[in-house]
Amino acid sequence: MSTSVPDSDVLAAVEAALLAHFGRGPARASVSFVGVQPIEVLRFEPSADERVYTSLGMSLQPMTAAAASVRAKDGPRAELLLHVRDPGDAYRDVWRRLSVLAAAPAVEGVVYRTGMTVDLGEPIAAGSGCTGVLVIDSGIGPVRTGDGDVAVLQAMPATAAELAWCRVRGSDALRTRWHEDGTDLLDVARPTVRLG
Repeated sequence: MSTSVPDSDVLAAVEAALLAHFGRGPARASVSFVGVQPIEVLRFEPSADERVYTSLGMSLQPMTAAAASVRAKDGPRAELLLHVRDPGDAYRDVWRRLSVLAAAPAVEGVVYRTGMTVDLGEPIAAGSGCTGVLVIDSGIGPVRTGDGDVAVLQAMPATAAELAWCRVRGSDALRTRWHEDGTDLLDVARPTVRLG
C-alpha cells in the first residue's frame, strides 16, 4: 500500500495513511520530551485482542546521525509501529516505551533502519520479558509527502538474549529462529526463543 498526499503537512499525511490502512479512528495519547516536539501515539484495535500502537511526530524532521555536524535536510523520515496481543489491556503502558523509541532520533541522533536492534534496558511493558525491539518493515508502504517519503517501520519486541544473539548472528537469523520455533511475536510476555 502506498499513499500519496500532495501537501507538505507530513504528520497529516502519515495520519491519513494510517487511518486508511486500519480503517478506523484510533485512541491517542501524547508525551513531551525536553527539547523535542510532542510525540503522539495512536492506538488502533484491528481485533478484540490485538492493539497496534503507532508513533506520530517522529517523521516531522528527517533523521540525522548523532555524529553528523549538520541536520540532514533530506535524511530519511519514519514512524514506528508496535503490534501486540493484549485482550485485557495488561500492557496498555507499552505506548510510553514506543514514545521513547520515537523520540530517540531527535534526542540521541538515532537513525532507524530495518534490521537494527534497540535495547531499552527495561521491560517494554509491565510483565514483559522483552527489553527492546528489532526494527523490521511493517508492510505499510511509504507515505508520500511534500517533504519526502515517510517509512512506517515495525518495532518487533525482543528479549535481551535475543537482541544480543541478533547483534552477532544478524536479524535474518533471529527472524528465522522465531519462525522455526513458532514464536508468537505478538505476545510480549513470551519466553526467549531457543538460541542454541
